[in-house]
Amino acid sequence: MSQPATARMLISRARNRYKDIDAARTSGGRYYTTQDHWLTRPVMEFIQVALMNANGFLDPFAGEGHLLEACAQRFQQPVAGFDLHAERWPILDSLRHIPPTDAIIVTNPPYLAKHSASRKGVGETVASYYADAGLDDLYQIALTRCLEAARFTVAIIPETFLNSDFPKQALVLISVLERSPFQDTDNPVCVACFDHQKTTGEDDAKLFVDDSFCLSMGSLAALRRSVPRNTTIRFNDPKGAIALRAVDSTDPAAPIAFLPAEAFAYGRENIKVSSRLLTYLSIKNLPASRRDELIAIANRRLAVLRHASHDLVLSPFKGNNHEGRRRRRLDYAMARRLLVDALEELG
Repeated sequence: MSQPATARMLISRARNRYKDIDAARTSGGRYYTTQDHWLTRPVMEFIQVALMNANGFLDPFAGEGHLLEACAQRFQQPVAGFDLHAERWPILDSLRHIPPTDAIIVTNPPYLAKHSASRKGVGETVASYYADAGLDDLYQIALTRCLEAARFTVAIIPETFLNSDFPKQALVLISVLERSPFQDTDNPVCVACFDHQKTTGEDDAKLFVDDSFCLSMGSLAALRRSVPRNTTIRFNDPKGAIALRAVDSTDPAAPIAFLPAEAFAYGRENIKVSSRLLTYLSIKNLPASRRDELIAIANRRLAVLRHASHDLVLSPFKGNNHEGRRRRRLDYAMARRLLVDALEELG
C-alpha cells in the first residue's frame, strides 16, 4: 500500500472512531463560537500581556476556527488548530493529549457532563475519558489537557466552573459573558484565563461581568458561607406556608423570592422531592403571625447577597431576562442559610 493511501486510511479510521464523540459534542456540548464579543476588555488585556511571553495561538478544539480567526485579526499573530473531525485541521484527540506549545491556547472545548452522556446515548463512547481523567465533564478534561500543554490558556467554558472544585491555582481572571457567543445555545458561559507561572493563589483571581470588575475569587468564597442542615426547615413540603421562587423569571419584576404561600400561583400538587425551581417550604414552630416578617428579612438578606456578589454567588440559569441580565438560580443550601440567618434575626 502506498504511503498516501496509508495516510488516507488512517485519517478515515480516525474520523470513524470519533464520529460518535463528535455527535456527542453536537447534541450536548459542541457549540460553535460565531461572535467575538468573548474578547472582553480584561480578556484582551490578558492576551496582550501573555503575548510578551508566547508565540501565536493554538486551538486544540478548533472546529470551524472562529476563535482563531478573531485572534489572528485582533492580534496579527500566527494561528494553528487541531480537531477531531473538521477537515481544515490536523486530527488529534486533544481530550487525551495536547503537544507542549509556546502558543497561547485559546479554545471553546466540548461540554458534556458525565450524567448527561448516558441520557444523550453516548455514554459508552466517552466513558473512558471520564474514567482516565477522574473528572465528570468533558470541558474539565479538555481544560486539564490545555493547562498541561501551555503556560497560557484562554477558554470559553460553562459559568458553573466558578462553583466547581476544579483546581484554580493558575486562574488569573474570569469574564462572565451575559451575551452568549453562540448561535445554537444559550448555555451560560464565561471566559477563563490561566497562567501557570502565576505566583499567587486562586483567591486573588479577578471576576468580571463582561468588562466590569466585580470582586475576587476570595471574596466570592467568603460570601458562600454555608450552614449545617436544619431539620426545622423542610423544603418541598406541599403543605408549607412559605413559597420559594428559586429561579429568576424572564420578567425582571419576578426575580428569586420567598413569598407567602397564598400569593404563589403554583399548584401544590406539582411539588416533588426533586423540585428545585418552584416549591413550598415549612418552618417548624414558626408562629403564623411572624411568617411575613421572616419572609421580608430573608428577601432583604437575599438582595444584599446578590448585590455584594454581583449575582455570581448564585448559579447561572439558561437565558437572560427581558433586560438582558443573566437569570440566576438559588440552590436550597443557600436558601437554607438565608432562612437560618433570618430566623436568628427574628429572634
